[in-house]
Amino acid sequence: MERKAQNAVPGVRTLEEKLLEALAESLKQVCATIRGRSDDILQPLERPLQVGIAFSGGRDSMALLEAAHRLTRSRRWGSLIEGLYALHVNHGISENADSWESTCRAFCDARRIPFSAYQVRVDRKGKGLEAAAREERYRALASAARELKLDVILTAHHQDDRLETFFLQWMRGAGVDGLSGMPAVREFGENGLLLARPWLDIPRAWIEAWAKARELAWVDDESNDDTAFLRNLIRHEVLPVLDKARPGFRKAASRSVELVTEAGTVLHSVAAEDVARCTDKTRPRALKIASLLNLSVPRQALCLRAWISSYGIEPPPRATLIEALRQAKQTHSDTALTIRLGAWDIRRWGADIVLHPYAKPVRDTSKTVAFIWNGEREVELAPWGGVLAFRPAEADEDGFPGELLRTGPLEVRARRGGEKIKLYRLRPSRNLKHLYQAAGIPSFERGDLPLLWCGEDLIYAAGLGPEVRKLEHPDGTGRTSPDRWVVSWEPDKPLFGI
Repeated sequence: MERKAQNAVPGVRTLEEKLLEALAESLKQVCATIRGRSDDILQPLERPLQVGIAFSGGRDSMALLEAAHRLTRSRRWGSLIEGLYALHVNHGISENADSWESTCRAFCDARRIPFSAYQVRVDRKGKGLEAAAREERYRALASAARELKLDVILTAHHQDDRLETFFLQWMRGAGVDGLSGMPAVREFGENGLLLARPWLDIPRAWIEAWAKARELAWVDDESNDDTAFLRNLIRHEVLPVLDKARPGFRKAASRSVELVTEAGTVLHSVAAEDVARCTDKTRPRALKIASLLNLSVPRQALCLRAWISSYGIEPPPRATLIEALRQAKQTHSDTALTIRLGAWDIRRWGADIVLHPYAKPVRDTSKTVAFIWNGEREVELAPWGGVLAFRPAEADEDGFPGELLRTGPLEVRARRGGEKIKLYRLRPSRNLKHLYQAAGIPSFERGDLPLLWCGEDLIYAAGLGPEVRKLEHPDGTGRTSPDRWVVSWEPDKPLFGI
């Protein structure tokens, strides 16, 4: 009797009340999230929302749209929704895709719900079909939300979906974030848009029972029965076996998933505090290695993951994080530590590790630009992506004699190694490598800095300055030639750390 009670489906009226109440509570949570972003203490606790429903036409999403439609007409909760929109994404994968779209449109027309359909092209690009389709679907939904100025998009994920996701992630060896899987409310896209899942605590059986009672004519995606997809295999062959072995386990397992989610929230909070303590505020995208290594080993990896995520970069697998930490401990130069993360690199820069936009490592020592200078204020250096700028020196400022620059010959070259320059009158000439290090310019940026030569003399090094022995200095008597010029390097965009 106890087992039957655990699996019992409530009556239709009770079901509808529970479904609508869960939906209303989710919308209230969305209101609270929006209000929490505002500094306006007079902002109302709740306000009517612009709501989009991700509407595939399947049983769950049709039930959610029907519930939201009923909620708008509810005396108790109707004020939560100001505008309701159905958003359908046509992936074009199934031969029935256009028929499903027509069904969805007819459903919405009958209820006067604004309906929008979006065609997408699913390109797997090395991903599984499900993952690629989900990526395109979410991209289309985010774009639709921007167009319609929505506050939130609702999806019909339920308790069983959450459990299936947990099993999938567990089988893949996921960490806490992967195992918690589906947060009830999260940021989605840009401009403060949210994505909410109001039915995560509702069993699939309840939704199906209510949809049948309301005679909803949903569409069936034939791919949902294909056990070649791991999720379907878990749904149709694994979970039913567990149901027989321990009836009612789904509710208990869902409670465990919630506890994992809570633990993940705590870990995120700890990681955010660690990132704040370890950040080097004097450099962009920099983390102090010494502070990082003072943490326990598990917190080091957690901190590194949170730091990477804070810049919108997909964190790497745990093995990659561990390797980055190992290299941070064992390397002592700018060039030794390099971990590739898609369009970014993790590099070492002195006592810090930094995130740096990835550039294909090419050291082209043959780059040269020879030119004759006739007083131009700028000379474009396309191979380096910038210009050499020339301006007249101030009365009390050192500068290159105009005659030296005009006589030349002038040539800009790439660094080849071993070059020296004297930057200060009372100090000896030094190797560029040591001067770059003293200036705090990381090794991975030095190849983008041009060197200006006059004949066989290096007279200017971008990022460092001019050769002091080639400058003319004001003597305070007025007898110094006014034809003196200051040279500077101006990249097309600011170089990292300069």
